[in-house]
Amino acid sequence: MKAKTLFKKIQFKKTQLKKAQFKKTLTQIAVTSVLFSAASSSVANTVTEKSADIENIVVTANRTQQEQFLSLSATVVIGRAEIEAIQPQNVTELLNTVAGVTVANLGGAGQSSSVFMRGTNSNHTLVLVDGVRIGSATTGSTSFSSMSVALIERIEVVKGPRGALWGSDAIGGVIQIFTKKLNSKEGFVTAGIGSNGYWKTEAAIGLGDEDNSLTIAAALEESDGFNATEHAGQEDDDGYDRQSFSVNGQSKLSKEYTLDLVSHYEKGGSDYDSKSAGSDENEYENYSVKLGGAYNADKLAIETSFAKSQDQGGSFKSNTTPKVVSEITTKRDQFGLFAQYQLNDKTNLTGGFDWYKERVSNTSSDYEVNARKASAVFVQARHHEGQFLFEGAVRQDDIDGLDKEVTYNLSAGYQFNDDWLLSLSKGTGFKAPTFNDLYWPGSGNPLLKPEKVESSEILVRNQFNNGSVELSFYDTEIENLIAWAPNADGDWQPANVDLATAKGVDLTVSLQTGELSHLVAAAYVEAENKLTGKALLRRPKVTVTYTLGYQIGDFTTNIVFDFRGRSEDNKNTVTLQSELLTNISVGYQVSEDFSIVGKVNNLFDEEYRVAEDYLTDGVNFQLTGTYTF
Repeated sequence: MKAKTLFKKIQFKKTQLKKAQFKKTLTQIAVTSVLFSAASSSVANTVTEKSADIENIVVTANRTQQEQFLSLSATVVIGRAEIEAIQPQNVTELLNTVAGVTVANLGGAGQSSSVFMRGTNSNHTLVLVDGVRIGSATTGSTSFSSMSVALIERIEVVKGPRGALWGSDAIGGVIQIFTKKLNSKEGFVTAGIGSNGYWKTEAAIGLGDEDNSLTIAAALEESDGFNATEHAGQEDDDGYDRQSFSVNGQSKLSKEYTLDLVSHYEKGGSDYDSKSAGSDENEYENYSVKLGGAYNADKLAIETSFAKSQDQGGSFKSNTTPKVVSEITTKRDQFGLFAQYQLNDKTNLTGGFDWYKERVSNTSSDYEVNARKASAVFVQARHHEGQFLFEGAVRQDDIDGLDKEVTYNLSAGYQFNDDWLLSLSKGTGFKAPTFNDLYWPGSGNPLLKPEKVESSEILVRNQFNNGSVELSFYDTEIENLIAWAPNADGDWQPANVDLATAKGVDLTVSLQTGELSHLVAAAYVEAENKLTGKALLRRPKVTVTYTLGYQIGDFTTNIVFDFRGRSEDNKNTVTLQSELLTNISVGYQVSEDFSIVGKVNNLFDEEYRVAEDYLTDGVNFQLTGTYTF
């Protein structure tokens, strides 16, 4: 992307914030956003096809297209321009710029990482790729370190429980990643190098015509890494490699019918350190593939989709022959059916059916139960009356081996004028126990109940000619938290024993002053185990990210100041000190088609920790060249 164009887009959506764009009545909005929606694996292509150039449209909050300003939940969009400006080596670098999201990378870019949303646990966030549920059903978490940024078009982050629309796992919120989609004959080739033996190559191309489109993207990436821990006798570099590939296609069969095909594939591995003398390398092979169809008439839209996904990870001891891999695999089949009906200019009704089957395997030991099915039905109504907006959704999930779970979301908003919105929301969610919790050989507990959340939120949003402000207050309570501890016989076993609360405030401010663009993402959260009175681990109370952008001619500069407050680790016996990191990137448009970007991370070589025993990198750099066509 050309630097000048990039800078115009990176002005934090100044265009979308102009008042003229929102000089519509609520009635006009209801009519003009006749929304295509998606069953859990069908929504992604609808959005990119219908509104690829409309950056203020979101879909994850309500599973339907909606103007972001009128969303009654706190929603953040990270677009292509922001991704190119930040030049991230990992997906977690992007998520770290979102108010209310805290990231703990356990080493370098290829090492495991934890993402905490609004103080909830790292496995309390549902992660989707193009609408497909991904992640491990054995651990309940998603491997962000295996994802290549090169395949990503945009990321939507919805904060707060969304169980009534998305089902299990959406306790802290939902993260949906949309893979790359380019216009016909549009493409790019990128090559980069950096510290610690880092190098990457990326390429993507858009093919087709007005009725048939196809985007193919691929990436190779490798790094020697740095020493990730301070374990004695393991003072070696911990590198990684990634190979990624994606296909995103759509065909318009007629005016009413469209067909979508989206898939992504990731393979790689990394070195790691452990206190024992066991395995010291891991490898993974993950994929998802989805086929979806959509019918759209004047007032009715119906979408259906089929998807398959795999999350596979293995560990082994290096320099050992023969190579013995301990491998755990999750395979998931999904089906979704979604319908939307525009009842009138004021009321929109949606409903759907979700189904998926999870199968797990472990080469080291068989699970007592290795498969389960889940099905759900849900309905949602959205209505506006004058300046008032109302949303309500309810869902029932039926998962094998567990009681049926009913969740809901209720929201009411008031639009004072074109520039101010106030909303009040209350919602619930749950997380089904994992296969490890329920059925791990010899220590699983099949009597476990799902973890449950109830949360309330007050949100204020303001837009003005050269910026926007969003402020949200939330109060969350989570019960039946699962914790592993020795039982009466001294054997480790999980039980529903913990209760936690998370109260906080998120603030996001974007502002354009002349040629300077500013983005502030600040958060304060008190996350506490109510039984012990202690803070939840690795969740600082205060986080602030300030991004400053500036352009002079063909040069663009972005500086990120990242502050992370004190937090606790290792059962509150270790205090992780606060730190302020500075990252800077400078881009130069060499010609119309070629640009280079240089980036320096941790500019002042700060020494800091985000987890006990884990080290972080000092000052390091990247240099990237991109040819676009």
